[in-house]
Amino acid sequence: MMFAPRRFPALFRTLATTLLAVGVSAGATAAEPRPVALVEFASFDCQFCQAMSDHHPAIEAAVEDAELEYRYAPLPSHTSLERAWRERTYYASREIPGIAEEVREAFLTAGKTGVPLENLDEVLAHLELHVPQVRWNPFSEDRIQDRSSVEAIERAIRLAQRAELREYPAFAVVSRSGVELLSLTGDVDEKAEAVIKYLENL
Repeated sequence: MMFAPRRFPALFRTLATTLLAVGVSAGATAAEPRPVALVEFASFDCQFCQAMSDHHPAIEAAVEDAELEYRYAPLPSHTSLERAWRERTYYASREIPGIAEEVREAFLTAGKTGVPLENLDEVLAHLELHVPQVRWNPFSEDRIQDRSSVEAIERAIRLAQRAELREYPAFAVVSRSGVELLSLTGDVDEKAEAVIKYLENL
């Protein structure tokens, strides 16, 4: 799936110049070239991103072995940031230890099976079924509907712009000197294998 930065031109003009990569600082001030994090850009609507989810355990294990941080960065494809309830919910869910991965998989599964999640009520109902250990309605009022969930998407978009993202899924490495998109070719399986080999060779 192609990434269309033209959908958010005003956002790109107004975001701060400091790069805060979905929770990972990546300013261009230090000289340390070694990556500190791997970021996966994706869309919950992208069939290739849905297929990449099969490789997440192996990729995350390789990230851990490489002693990096892993960040999943879903970006909205078909709506405004304020109505991007899946993405807002995902970023907010990172505040609950161990929950974000389950939320991610619930949304990717919904995409695979054609479950429409077009508004906040549908998103919360879906999570109540698939991630029932969280009281989603109170959490929504406290966190999901808070402006911070939109700001998290804005930071991810800013990072995607810095990485010159053009399609999903894509992987970028963040170091203290900047961000670099990995050059990957082939199908989803081949891209996942290349990411793992890259991490093994760090």
